[in-house]
Amino acid sequence: MRIMRVLFVLFLVTCHVSPVTAEAAHVEHHEGLPIVFLEGTPYELGRQHGELLRETVQHSLRHILGHFRRYLKMPLLSPLAVNWWLDRSWAQGAPFIPQDYLEELRGLSDGSGVPLAELWRLHAIPERTYACSNMAVWGRATADGRLIHARNLDWSIRAGIQDYAAVFVVRPKGKHGFVSAGWAGFVGVLSGINERGLSIGQVGAETVDASYRGVPMAFLMRKVLENAADLDGAVGLIRDAPRTVGVNYVIADALAQRAVAMETTARLAAVFEADDPKEHAVAYARPIVDAVVRADTAIDPAIRQRQLASQGNPRAPGLEPPGGSAYTVRYLGQGERILAHYGAITAQLACEIAKAVAPGSNVQSVVFAWPWMWVANAQGQTRAAHTPYHHLDLQRLFTGEPAP
Repeated sequence: MRIMRVLFVLFLVTCHVSPVTAEAAHVEHHEGLPIVFLEGTPYELGRQHGELLRETVQHSLRHILGHFRRYLKMPLLSPLAVNWWLDRSWAQGAPFIPQDYLEELRGLSDGSGVPLAELWRLHAIPERTYACSNMAVWGRATADGRLIHARNLDWSIRAGIQDYAAVFVVRPKGKHGFVSAGWAGFVGVLSGINERGLSIGQVGAETVDASYRGVPMAFLMRKVLENAADLDGAVGLIRDAPRTVGVNYVIADALAQRAVAMETTARLAAVFEADDPKEHAVAYARPIVDAVVRADTAIDPAIRQRQLASQGNPRAPGLEPPGGSAYTVRYLGQGERILAHYGAITAQLACEIAKAVAPGSNVQSVVFAWPWMWVANAQGQTRAAHTPYHHLDLQRLFTGEPAP
């Protein structure tokens, strides 16, 4: 393990000696999946994104927003009403969004020809959706001690967002480079890892302690990858930020061989280490040595008391035992499979665990096992974890070496 850490540090030095240049912004394809390389100032990042994927961004915005205007929880409302619904969320959060991201969206609009207001609406959607699963295992839990971080993004296959999937390799000027498994036209992060081996994934966890007056989740996650050098730094950024809706995070540090689960609402935040004594005190929790697992169920009593997720009822006294598939399949299911294969978990087995807990809404599945990454996207109506995973070399992506 000490040798792995030394090699990791040497790699970080190499990354900073041989960065991708702004002139090298380009798109590669890995078995049909676009790999988009971007570098520069915020406006340049957006402009490159828009110019490289111009037609795809246009189609993506038209298709995804069209789906929301027709179906998302408001089947009888007109497109104007849905625009108002998304615009209201964006307007409340916009004062809290770092100026860099607003500039990047302006560049993306200029490069793609998509109206800026439509891009704002797209980026308001993650605050309005819930689901997903996350786990990280390492040390005694894995076959070689390597840290493995796996997450499923569960949303709506019917929206067709999987048709616009792309992996972005981004080098923002003056910040950490990162890789994001995302989609054309989207500059936030929902699944990503930075050049220091820090990875993050989220689970929407609906709560009554919510507000749109804060940093939207997808921008906060990106801020973590760009600015945090280690796990404690990532936790501090999320804890100190003005937050919005309920979110459970799993954040993992490949160099430190450590991960945490972080449960948040607009006003509350709780952090759980592996096999945390705080979890042992909660009857429905399943703590595991050298592992953290989350779906949308909160373990922290104060946060659980405010949850609507997992059949929570904030109006009732006391804490309701969690129920529903988010708890029984995604939370307990991950934990049971980790214990069943404890000490023998590999990245390939993590993919199998993701497959076993993926619901019909699973649009993306990602596994990080430094220095590798696996990503799968839904194909048609086939959930992501049931499709072939793209196996990507993170070292090559970060150093900008040409594809073999």
